[in-house]
Amino acid sequence: MSRSLSRALSILELYNGRKGEWGISDISRELDLPKSTVHGLVTTLEKNRYLEKTENSRYRLGMKIYELGMTYQASARLGSVAEPHVKSLADKYHQSVHIAIYAGRMAVFVIGNKTGTSHVIFPRVGASIVAYCTGVGKVLLAWQSAAHIEEYLQFEELQPYTKNTITEPQQLREELQQIRKCGYAVDREETVIGIACVAAPIFGSSNQVIAALSVSGEANLILNEKLQECITDVCHAAKAITIAMGYRGDEYPPPYPSL
Repeated sequence: MSRSLSRALSILELYNGRKGEWGISDISRELDLPKSTVHGLVTTLEKNRYLEKTENSRYRLGMKIYELGMTYQASARLGSVAEPHVKSLADKYHQSVHIAIYAGRMAVFVIGNKTGTSHVIFPRVGASIVAYCTGVGKVLLAWQSAAHIEEYLQFEELQPYTKNTITEPQQLREELQQIRKCGYAVDREETVIGIACVAAPIFGSSNQVIAALSVSGEANLILNEKLQECITDVCHAAKAITIAMGYRGDEYPPPYPSL
């Protein structure tokens, strides 16, 4: 771990309930660090919303900490809520069923149920995968803010993994818009030739997307006459999980402002 990261974490660990606000001088004395060093670290933490400045020029925990806490709470609950739906889909389709969350512009698998007779190796729980060419990733990306999507398109290099990978920003914009319109995504061998996926979004009590549910497997077993049935089942399961997670909206998926 780098020295700067270690020091930044030490600052955050000062907020342990004993004291809700800290000044630069307080942190400097407590951690035995130069004020200039503390100021630089605190400024970075504030910029990234881990800390926020009070009216008396002290610092308290920022909204990013709250958001991370809520994400952890939702993820922890998500496992027990989603388990019967994941098992039901796996039993019916004999394919791998995953749930992923969005973190660091990647889709991160948090729940998995590998079944069927396929010899294809799917990502393990905890693994991350690019968002723009996967079913779960496209679903998670589609319900990010318009500003985030534009930032993503600006900085993410859309590399071609297969001949089916979307590599043009405008085409990806249109794909995400279509996903929001129909409420699901299909990965048509965009990451690996021979592998396809159907995915749908899961929303939480804040009405924000918190995860994506998918059925993945060999393309000939997904992209066939049962594709529409699979889409319906995945969407129904994602909706049921969404409701159990405290979603308060009247529509599933919720309306999204046009880009």
